[in-house]
Amino acid sequence: MRTARTIEYVAHIRQTSILAEGMYRIEFEVDHPLVCVPGQFVNLEIPGYLLRRPLAIADCSDDGMRIVVIVRVVGAGTADLVLLKPGARLRLLAPLGDGFNTAVAGVNPLLLGGGSGIPPLFFLAKFLCSSPTHPDVHVALGFRSAQQAYLIEQFEELGCAVHVATEDGSAGRQGRVTDFLQTMPHVTQVFACGPDAMLRTVQAWARDNSRGAQLSVEAHMACGFGACLGCAIPTVSGNRRVCVDGPVFDSAELVFASESSEPRLQQTSKESGC
Repeated sequence: MRTARTIEYVAHIRQTSILAEGMYRIEFEVDHPLVCVPGQFVNLEIPGYLLRRPLAIADCSDDGMRIVVIVRVVGAGTADLVLLKPGARLRLLAPLGDGFNTAVAGVNPLLLGGGSGIPPLFFLAKFLCSSPTHPDVHVALGFRSAQQAYLIEQFEELGCAVHVATEDGSAGRQGRVTDFLQTMPHVTQVFACGPDAMLRTVQAWARDNSRGAQLSVEAHMACGFGACLGCAIPTVSGNRRVCVDGPVFDSAELVFASESSEPRLQQTSKESGC
């Protein structure tokens, strides 16, 4: 689903706002139009840090001149990034990776996300809701608590039917976001992004119910364009690079660790989210 060659952009911060506990929305203006599809990401330079940070594209304006990323603060780099003032100048590489295959969404797609894996699904929902085919888009969002919930109203404003689950029951239904899979028998395609345990559950459900599912995964990246091989993960056809062969994979391709072991993709160091 790659739409254009990767190039470097100069980006200026337009606005930074807090969405929930530890989650920030950053809107950038770029120096020339960015052509991208849902599921792709950018590799963003943070002043003072050697390595760029891979961040999913959470939204892109129709003219390609403004993009949005949503950042979970997990360390010094992301903490410094969200403190940058409007007008701050950064460089980013984009678009990176292959995104979701929206051509197979069908009439009842389900977008299923957990925690910091939700941002790329917003761009996908916006794309699907504006499609001439007008699919009935359902979005299932999972959080630890109501304090960490975000983007619920924004998904609803797009016209999506939104279902929320929290571990402590403080918002929506108590339980796991994957519980919603059992309540939606007419799903035509699942698009999922989140922790490995969640993705593995979606994979099993898709296999057992003969449904299509696309899973967006994340691994630690150094270069972002396939040269370093640091983000390679195992698939049924051998090791694949998340940064260029993914981050979106057909669920049947991925090889997860056994049920008895830690629920991670084998041989990968993966962070929560996408």
